[in-house]
Amino acid sequence: MNINGLTRTIGLIGNPVEHTLSPVIHNNISKRMDIDSVYVPFRVEADGLDKAINGAYELNILGLNVTVPHKNAVKEFLVDIDGAARDIGAVNTLVRDESKHGYKGYNTDYMGLERQIKEDGIELSGRTVAILGAGGAAKAVTYMCIKNGASKIYILNRTIDKARQIAEDMYGLLNNDTSLYNSFCDSSKEMDKDNMLIKDIVVDRISSKEYIIPISLNDNNVITEDNLIAFQATSIGLSPNIDKVVIEDKEFYKKIAVGVDLIYNPATTKFMKLVNENGGKAYNALKMLLYQGVAAYELWHKISVPQEIIEEVYLELKRSVYPKDNIVLIGFMGSGKSTVGKALAERASMNFIDSDEYIENKAGMSIADIFEKMGEDEFRRIETETLIELRDNLSNTVLATGGGMPLRRENAILLKEIGRVFYLTAANRVIYDRVKEDTKRPLLFCDDPYSKICDLMKERRPLYEKACDVKVDTNSNDLEEVLAAIS
Repeated sequence: MNINGLTRTIGLIGNPVEHTLSPVIHNNISKRMDIDSVYVPFRVEADGLDKAINGAYELNILGLNVTVPHKNAVKEFLVDIDGAARDIGAVNTLVRDESKHGYKGYNTDYMGLERQIKEDGIELSGRTVAILGAGGAAKAVTYMCIKNGASKIYILNRTIDKARQIAEDMYGLLNNDTSLYNSFCDSSKEMDKDNMLIKDIVVDRISSKEYIIPISLNDNNVITEDNLIAFQATSIGLSPNIDKVVIEDKEFYKKIAVGVDLIYNPATTKFMKLVNENGGKAYNALKMLLYQGVAAYELWHKISVPQEIIEEVYLELKRSVYPKDNIVLIGFMGSGKSTVGKALAERASMNFIDSDEYIENKAGMSIADIFEKMGEDEFRRIETETLIELRDNLSNTVLATGGGMPLRRENAILLKEIGRVFYLTAANRVIYDRVKEDTKRPLLFCDDPYSKICDLMKERRPLYEKACDVKVDTNSNDLEEVLAAIS
C-alpha cells in the first residue's frame, strides 16, 4: 500500500478494537479497486468520544465505523442521522458531511444482515420469525424483519421487559415523522404503486399489538407455529464458549426451518448444530459482517463495489477468521510440486496428497484416460468436486495440485480456502527439460511440446499469480532453497 499526501483515512472507533476484522474488509476493497484510502482502528474511551468525533473531522478523516460501547452515545455528536439508524437507535457508520461540518450517522448492521439473507435465499415476507435476545442486535433484526414483511415476530429474552421495550419502540415508530413508515419509500429508488402497497400492508400489520410478541426464553413452548425463521442475536455460544446455547429445548428447534446465528466464530455454533440436527438450514453471520462493511465503504466513497471483488474480500475474511494449517502448491507441470510437497510434508510432519493421484485412485483410471474418455472439461469438473471434498476434510496437509487446477476461478477460490497457496515458478525451457521424457502428460501429446508449453504458460501464468499467496522460484533445482522459501 502506497500511502501519500492524497491517501484518505477511514477507520473504526470503539473499545476494545484490537481484534477487529474491519481492516481486512476495507483495505482489501481499496487494494482491489485501486482506491487511495487506508483503514485504521482507533481505541477511544467513553469520556473522550466527543473529542474523537470532532478531532476526526478536523483531521479530514473521510468516515468512521463505530463499535461497542459507542453505538448509542455517538448520536449526540453527529450533525445528522439516517432515518433507519434513528429508528433502530444505534449508529455504526459515520459519513463525512462537508455542508454541515460534521458526520452523518448510519446503521449498516441491518443492511448487512438484509443483504446476507437475500443472498442465502431467505424470504421473510409472510413468515413467522423468532428472535433470541433483546439487545441492540435484536432490535436491528426486528427492524429488518418488519421492513421485509414478516407476518409475526416473537422476541424471546431472559428479561422480558427488554423484549417488551423493543416491541414498544417499534410500535412507536408509527408516530414519528421520520419513521419506519417512510423508510419503505427511502429504501426504494422509485416509489411505485407496488412499493406503496407493500408499505401500507406492513405498516397496518405493525399497528397490531399481536404482531410483535415478547416472551420469556423459558416460555418458548407458547410458539405454536412451525416453519419458523429464527435469529440468534445473543452472545451465547461465542468462542471460546462454543458448547453454550440460549435455548436447549430440542422441541423448539424442530419448529425452525431456517436459523441464522449472528455469531460467526465458531463457524458452526451449537445453535446452528441444533437447527441442522432437527431438519433446518443454518447460517452464521460472517456475510453480515462483510456486507455491513461493504455498505459502509460504499457510503464513504460513493461507489458500488463489484460482486467479484466482494467475493474475493469474503475469501480473505474467511481465511482470517477460520485459518487452515494446510499448504497448497500450484504451478505448471514440471515445476516440482510433487517433489517439493513430499519433502516439505516429511520435514514438517504433515500429510501429503497429490491431487492427480487422488483423482486417479477415486476414478480408477489415469489422468490420460480421463482426458481421452471424458474430455478436459469433465476432468476440470472432477477437479472442482475434489477440491470441495478436500476443503471440508483436510488438516495438517501439503496438497500438490495438477497444473490446470487454478484455471477455473472457483478452483482458485477453493484452493485458498484449503490453505496458504504457493506458486512454484520456473522458466519455460527449464520446465521443458524436466518433462520432455514424460509420456504421461496428455497436454504435451503434440509435434512441438516446447511451443505448447510456451503457449500454455502465456495463458496460465497470470492465473497462477492471481491464485497464489506467495511465488517461489524453482529454477535452481535446489530443493533446500525451495523448502526454505516455503517454510
